[in-house]
Parts: sequence; structure tokens; C-alpha cells
Amino acid sequence: MAVSTVGPQRKSQLLQRFSSVAGLDAQTSVRRENLIRALGLIARGPDPVTRATIARQTGLTSATASSLVAELIDLGLVAETGLAASTGGKRATGLEIERRSYLILVAVVRTRGIDAVLVDLTGRTVASHRVEVSGGVDIAAVVDAAREISRGHEARLLAACVQVPGVAGGGIVVESVQLGWRDVPLASIVEEALGAPTSVVNDVDAEALTEAVDAENGTVRLVVHLGEGVGAAVTTGSTLMAGATGRAGEIGHVRVVFEGGRTTCRCGLSGCLESATSMSAMLGDAYTDELDAHDTSLLASTPESRERMGFGARALSRALRIVSALIDPQEIVIAGAAQALGPHFLGTVRDEFEMYPAKGTSPVRIRYGRPELGKYLGPARYALAPIFGDALPLTAEGKVAPVSPG
Repeated sequence: MAVSTVGPQRKSQLLQRFSSVAGLDAQTSVRRENLIRALGLIARGPDPVTRATIARQTGLTSATASSLVAELIDLGLVAETGLAASTGGKRATGLEIERRSYLILVAVVRTRGIDAVLVDLTGRTVASHRVEVSGGVDIAAVVDAAREISRGHEARLLAACVQVPGVAGGGIVVESVQLGWRDVPLASIVEEALGAPTSVVNDVDAEALTEAVDAENGTVRLVVHLGEGVGAAVTTGSTLMAGATGRAGEIGHVRVVFEGGRTTCRCGLSGCLESATSMSAMLGDAYTDELDAHDTSLLASTPESRERMGFGARALSRALRIVSALIDPQEIVIAGAAQALGPHFLGTVRDEFEMYPAKGTSPVRIRYGRPELGKYLGPARYALAPIFGDALPLTAEGKVAPVSPG
């Protein structure tokens, strides 16, 4: 099997072929949608997918399916894997996503550092670069990290995404309290430096896209991120709910604590959800988003932290009850660093949530997030969404393990 080569012309052809339907004639739009359907079947198929599989599952003719596959191969998206198992007739040729043609750049920006990686079209990390920052992260540091990780891979770079804490929309960091940024056109700045389409996503939306990798159409899921801040995101199937101004899920500074135990939040108000339920509020000033799960668990094991975690769990369950009554999710996921708080915290949230069920609402499953899916899956999917929709799950094997009951 020959090694794929990618050049500016092929990449340009791919981006043009998979550009937004808007402005395309009807025939070209239908062809694009069929290409995406075929690509999705190849990426997600649990068994070796063949041209006959695509024809059978799409209802297209064998000739059309073969034509779609030929174009996907020519564009460097799909490769032949050899002969599939015989089903009684001539053995067909298996198909898989081509790993060697294109790459996605993901830069995760934190208050104390930047993690930049390159992943292929299956979600496998092929290169990584860590930048430690003191005194605050500036825009130049993000650009430099992106350039450094992409050096030598420019021709293969298909898309990029920068993940930031705070409010982001339309490629702009609207406001990031953690980074001290406001109205920064980050996507256009990085795109100009890289020469590849670039998106900007916030932490919670990225996590929600990760959790939605195996979501069925119509599945409504609420994802709540606990870290130095608190935020939420809602997905329907694999689609994020953005809201009218791109601020859906900004629940961290909604007041939910009214009793005497409320504390002043860093926003200047008191009783905010973040002031009770953020990891910093529960574990103390020693907590940062840079801590690993082991060190976070150690902080959570002290009597002082246990007491604050109980208070935080009650405040969180109050917010979850209100939000879930509004959006009626099938599932609530507590993500970010929350899993390091252990089963007791999750149990308290569940107990408090179920203690006073609102009339007319349905039971909702509450669980921790799945860190095993990886922290780059969500932003990588966000980067590719304008090109391929959700056709590529980016889970390396094209499938995920079942959710555990814990």
C-alpha cells in the first residue's frame, strides 16, 4: 500500500469539495452529502467496510458507491486495507480512514501553559508540544506554540482549533477571566499564521463534544465542567446548543446560594455557583487546573475539603435540578477534574438531586465524564465540523467503550 502524499493542491481540492453547502448548486450539494455519508460509514463501521457495505446502507447504486470511494481515496481521506472476509462470492476490498494524509492541530490554552498536539483523522496523537508560561499567557505564545508543533507538517495541516477557558464564539474569545482576554479575534490570528482553517472553542463545549462522540440523534446531554471555574454545555446528538449570543451554559456566576454560608466570588458577587462548586472553592487555593488526578485526589482527602465538597455538592445539585427541569436531558455528565473527587462527591450530588424531585420531571442519570476518551478529541472534532460535520468520530478505532455505571 503506497504512502499517501499531500500537497497544497490536493488540500485545496478537499476543502473546496467539502465546503459549506451554501452557495453550491443542488447536484454538488447532494454529492457532498453522499461523500460525508460514505466517509462516516467507513470511519464508524465496527467491521471492515466495503463498497458494497456503503451501497447497501445508503441505498445508492454500486456504481455510485464505487465512485464516492474513488473520490475519497483520491482526496487522501480513505485507504484500501486489502481483501475482506468472503461472504460466499468474490472477496471485496476493505476500506479505512487514511491516517497518513492529513493532520489536525489542537492547542489547549491554560493559565499556566499551552499544550499543542497534532492528531490524525482517526484521532491518534502523532506529535505533542508543551509550553510552560509564567506571568500569564499572551496571544504571541499561542501562535508560537502552534507554529512550533506544525513545523514540517504544513502541507498536511487540514484544520486547527484553539481551546480556551471562558466565553468564545465565531472565532473570537469574547471574555476569558482566567486569561485576562476580551474580544480577541484568536481564530483569524492563528489562521493567518498557519494557513489552515482555525476555530476557537471553550473548555466546556470541547468536553461536551467529547462526551457526545457516541450520542444517538436526539440524545440531550448536559455536561458540567468543574475546574478553577464552572461552566456547562448542552448537546443534542453531536450538536452543541450555542444560544442566541454563543453563551449557552454560562452558569458559573448564577446565584444559587442564598443562606449565610455564601462566600464572595472572584466576579465580585456572592453566592455564585462557582464560589461554592468550583474545584478551587472546594479544595482550596492549592488547586489549579494544571494538577493531575492523583494530586487533586490528595487535596480532596482532607477533612476541610470534605466539608466544602459537601456544601459544593448541594449547591451543584440545586443548579442541576433547575437546569434539567428546563432542558429535560437524558443524562448529566460532571466533567473537568471532578472525577478526582471520588464516588462520595458524586453520590452526594445524586442524593441531593433526587431528594426533592420536581413534579412532572423525569429521572436523570448523573455520572462523571470519561477522561479516557482524551482531552483533544472534542476540540479536534470542533475543528473538523465545518468540513465533515460529525462524520469522523476521531476515537482512533472509530468506536468507544460503553459508559460505566459509576
